[in-house]
Amino acid sequence: MKDYILYYDSGTSNTRAYLLNRDFQVKYTVKKAVGSKDSAIAGSNRVLIEGMKELYDDVLSANALEEGDIDAIYASGMITSPYGLKEVPHLALPLTVGGLAAGLVPFFESTCFHREIVLVPGLKTVSSDFTFVNNMRGEEIEIVGALDELQAAGAPRDLAMILPGSHTHVTCLQGEQITGIISNFTGELFHAIQKDTILSPVLQWDGAPPDRDMVLKGYENLEKFGFNRALYICHAMRTFGEGTARQQFSYGEGVILGGVRQSLEYYCKHFWPDCHTAVLVSDEFMYQLFSILFEDSPCIDKVLWLPISEHKSYGVSGLKKILSLR
Repeated sequence: MKDYILYYDSGTSNTRAYLLNRDFQVKYTVKKAVGSKDSAIAGSNRVLIEGMKELYDDVLSANALEEGDIDAIYASGMITSPYGLKEVPHLALPLTVGGLAAGLVPFFESTCFHREIVLVPGLKTVSSDFTFVNNMRGEEIEIVGALDELQAAGAPRDLAMILPGSHTHVTCLQGEQITGIISNFTGELFHAIQKDTILSPVLQWDGAPPDRDMVLKGYENLEKFGFNRALYICHAMRTFGEGTARQQFSYGEGVILGGVRQSLEYYCKHFWPDCHTAVLVSDEFMYQLFSILFEDSPCIDKVLWLPISEHKSYGVSGLKKILSLR
């Protein structure tokens, strides 16, 4: 009997493989620094396929398994992008979990695996105005994986789920239906500013919790002066010795991530009028940061937290829920 499933969560820079038993318990996990970015740079997805196969062989070797012990392989994330394993069109919203389950795409990988890999498509919004076009790849399966936990916690039917990352996505949930997305350029922007600008010394996190007053000051100046001027003030703070390193960092985060609050409040006012709760699927620092940002929001009056960690994957939970509906 084939007792195992292999699941890949593949992003822009990293790919993680999960060995799951028939009850979807994680028995082994391993990560490799390879993703769609590497395919884009190389001009070929061969580097990604070979990296995935290395992870596959590692899983088999570490668990004394043979290929015949793996019943099926599933993959989600940037693996369905143009620089992934195979480009798969996004599914259009609104969409139920059942609709996502029906949209899985089987793909026979003939280069290294010589077997079928089932791909989970990303999601998109459709609009005649490109201003309101959004999309995600990889977060959709995490959203599905969080649904049962939200219900058990007594979360309201209408809510905004925030998934911080390279691109922080906010999705509107109405029960088990995904009805909208707001995509924001955050993590990549932070990394670019931190790596290649004069603000590099300021945007270095030492693990301390955010400074509430400085996060709010950053957001206040974002609202007052706009992004460019508000961010420059962060540089001026360092130049003239205003505030501690923690305060300067917190101020910068308030400016950079404040745009997520701005966009969510716009959508709440114009498209999601019944949404008054935000749910953070994140580490503790991001939960603390967004809780501060939304303290005086006229639209969001409650912020809930679903913690992530190296030992917990909402993607695995989402895969289990999706496959239960097939």
